[in-house]
Amino acid sequence: MLAIALTIAPIFLLILLGYGFRRFGFPGEGFWRPAENLAYYILLPALIIGNLAKADLSVLPVGDIALTIVSIACASTLLVIILRPLIRIDGPAFTSVLQGAIRINAYVAFAVADLLYGPKGIVLCALFVAVMMPVVNVICIGALAAFAHTGKPNWANIPKQIVQNPIIMACVIGWIINALSIPLPAFAMELLSILARAALPVALLCVGAGLVLALGGSRYVALIFTCALKLVFMPVSAAIIMSFTGLTGLTFVIVMLFATCPASPASYVLARQLGGDAPLMAAILTTETLLSAIAIPIVLSWAA
Repeated sequence: MLAIALTIAPIFLLILLGYGFRRFGFPGEGFWRPAENLAYYILLPALIIGNLAKADLSVLPVGDIALTIVSIACASTLLVIILRPLIRIDGPAFTSVLQGAIRINAYVAFAVADLLYGPKGIVLCALFVAVMMPVVNVICIGALAAFAHTGKPNWANIPKQIVQNPIIMACVIGWIINALSIPLPAFAMELLSILARAALPVALLCVGAGLVLALGGSRYVALIFTCALKLVFMPVSAAIIMSFTGLTGLTFVIVMLFATCPASPASYVLARQLGGDAPLMAAILTTETLLSAIAIPIVLSWAA
């Protein structure tokens, strides 16, 4: 466990560095949104396409992986619904707890996988994201439509949002190139490689820049509850589900990694725009990100 913790320590140091940069106004408030857009729309898709284009996808148990991912998302969602009366939260807070319990920060997952497992880990991450993102988006937007006090989600826009997601589209493009054996010129692969090397440092700095270290006392129960669901229940349920679906080896490890990652920063955007509890969501994101620095080495040392 110590070896894994030391190996991935630079990832979380980059996150803290991003927090420090923004806290002290460097390089300026106007920097972070364009940097996040650059990572989200250009750099991370380049990383995914470059790795998928040259991977051997024929050996992946795609059906079993998809079944596992959907089962994990549904199990976490069901538990949040069942236990909601115990934490006595209103509708907007419930939507933030749900997002914190089932959304996953792909930046952290890709960074850890790349550092520990290389291109094979990146390919499995891309498959996980391609399945998980549409499922989670439907669940979370549906919850916001049902329980948030404000905002008017347009259900017809959900498929459009999924299709326009650059990470999902990168997965599709990479698989098409791979499946059709489309030859990419050497300069194109080198360009993707250069962009990919910038993807995770920029993304992790942006994650840190978004951390918020304050929360009203009335929401601490909901915060603790959500962190336990995300960083304890989801990894445990993932291991149990995979004992039935039969996933082993690196696939098992990558699923456990995703199950232990903190929630995605996109959760805050949805909470703010669609009537969720945005302050609670910000606190959940920050706390889960910090705690995952401890949880991920523990889980990966066991899973490996």
